[in-house]
Amino acid sequence: MVAASGVTIVMDPVTLRRVPQTARVLVSHAHSDHTRGFGHKGLKQSTVETRDIHTALNTHRISNFAAIDLDRKISVDGVEIRALNAGHMLGSAQFLVHTPATSILYTGDINCVDTLTTKAAEPHRCDVLVIEATYGSPVYRFPSRETIYAGVVEWAVEMIKQGCVPCLHVYAAGKAQEMVRLFNVYTHLPVVVNPRLDGVNEAYRKSGHSLNWLASDSADGREVLEKDPCVYITTPGDRRSIGRKAARAFATGWALSLRGRNAAFPLSSHADFEQLVSFIKACQPEEVYIFTGFAEELGRTVKSELGLNAKAVPTMNQRKLLDDY
Repeated sequence: MVAASGVTIVMDPVTLRRVPQTARVLVSHAHSDHTRGFGHKGLKQSTVETRDIHTALNTHRISNFAAIDLDRKISVDGVEIRALNAGHMLGSAQFLVHTPATSILYTGDINCVDTLTTKAAEPHRCDVLVIEATYGSPVYRFPSRETIYAGVVEWAVEMIKQGCVPCLHVYAAGKAQEMVRLFNVYTHLPVVVNPRLDGVNEAYRKSGHSLNWLASDSADGREVLEKDPCVYITTPGDRRSIGRKAARAFATGWALSLRGRNAAFPLSSHADFEQLVSFIKACQPEEVYIFTGFAEELGRTVKSELGLNAKAVPTMNQRKLLDDY
């Protein structure tokens, strides 16, 4: 929460109990652990894409909403707010807030490499940095995107050769669209998706992303899924039979620590440990507040290696998202 010049700004609240109705709520992106603020009765702001994806996943309309475009500044009684690309998924934003006394950068969830559907987040100079630490442990150092992409495609082709339908279990928003685009670009395989992904795919298409897919509940989608070589993209919790022998895999940064019979690829829409440390250093903050994931561990690194004042902020365990999407 930022309160200055009579203006109260709350970013990604995890509860609305202490949010004043007069507050302006900023929502960084459309994943469920960040969208509680859309239930606020007062003014809500996010990018149009974040609103559209949230609506596609939840069906209800958002009232008292005002869009905030990336790289555009808005001023409210002497407080300046600027939304910046976060690289996490379509429409994801960091928020840089300038008050008469200080500057605060809230990252939301960030990704620091280019992907097939997003551009990397960039650091910005600030006095106070509030940053995520989902993968803020040295254990999490991801391979290059190109290496992971190649591994996913090679696995899918091999599974098809073995008479299986490769089924990729990924988050419905962000990761699923990256997977659709991957197979559109690097293969000629038809892509069939869980119907839950359909509305989010449409939001990406509306924003200019070229995605080609078939919904599994459509006549064409059912026919392809029943008879043809194809790829099936679905949510992590979907274990329904597709009517054919399936080979299942997960695409998540947690793959570096998962053990199981299914294939797993460390494809993440978050920054890894080294990227987080580099991002923090480039922002040149005086204070760092770290939330989610390995906040304590990253905080110790920031103090010892960068010499910055860092404090962990307790929030929800990010791994619970595996059950939500």
